[in-house]
Amino acid sequence: MKNEKNLLKEEFLLKVIALSTLLERGFKIARLSGNRNFDEKVVKAKMKSMKANGMLVPAIIVDAKKVIEAGLEIVDFETGEIISAADAARYVVLVDANHRYKGHLNLLEANKDLKDEEKYKGEFYLIYALNEEIAVSRMFSEINICTNPWKGGDFPKGAKMACKEELPLLDFIVELTEQGYPLPTASKWGTFKAGITKEIMADAMAGKISDKLRKTNGLERGRRLLKAVAEHLSKEILKSRILIDWIIYQYDEADDDQKGATIDNLFKFFSSLNKEKAEQIEKAKGQRGGDTKETIINRLLNNFYEQFTQSQSASTDE
Repeated sequence: MKNEKNLLKEEFLLKVIALSTLLERGFKIARLSGNRNFDEKVVKAKMKSMKANGMLVPAIIVDAKKVIEAGLEIVDFETGEIISAADAARYVVLVDANHRYKGHLNLLEANKDLKDEEKYKGEFYLIYALNEEIAVSRMFSEINICTNPWKGGDFPKGAKMACKEELPLLDFIVELTEQGYPLPTASKWGTFKAGITKEIMADAMAGKISDKLRKTNGLERGRRLLKAVAEHLSKEILKSRILIDWIIYQYDEADDDQKGATIDNLFKFFSSLNKEKAEQIEKAKGQRGGDTKETIINRLLNNFYEQFTQSQSASTDE
């Protein structure tokens, strides 16, 4: 298989390869284990396009052995089973076009229930990456970021996939973005800043880890507050930047020697938020020609927090 694979690459370098040719020669398709989750809407759109127009642009592939040697984990595209170095010679890895390939497989599966004239008869085409001199991790990030832009939440997962270093902050951000938090919001919950950007994640994918990703000094603070808020407010509110921006403002306005106490007070405040107040925050809506939703929620939070601090002061006085 090793010699055949070398011959295959030599034969098809700079040429488009039909998937059927690969399969006939005993090769299989793999993908990165930490690659993006499939977006069903995107898959369906790809299926519609491919059934109507065929495949317009070939998918880019690299040899599985090269990917494993770069320290990245790969899985069989269809079974999801991890591919070992011993089995790598039987695989090529999709650098892009995961959604297109998933759509292709879905269309073939759907053929079982269709009349012959209705069946999908398209071929799936591939081509080896033109520049194999660059690192595999850089190749994945460049192709998927520059030519097929990722959503913000894809970047943390890609960075985690490529990083071998333990990065608790990155783990936390991945945890949130996989739940639908925008990257800037997830960054703020973990650091109280929007400093963990797509560019930092892209660099991490290419092996350049920012010191910002190594910091953990604000992580427990964010976890603690998030847990308290989640007990009373919906995930939709938590995902919005409005709430975390308000929390950060309270923290930033506090004197340095009071910042720890401010976090404690905010934790107690959100832990004690009753159902009525939570519903007011949840139901806040902007008014045409009037206050925005953000302004209304900030006003509610300011009023509720002032009531809370006053009650705390009163109980202390007693």
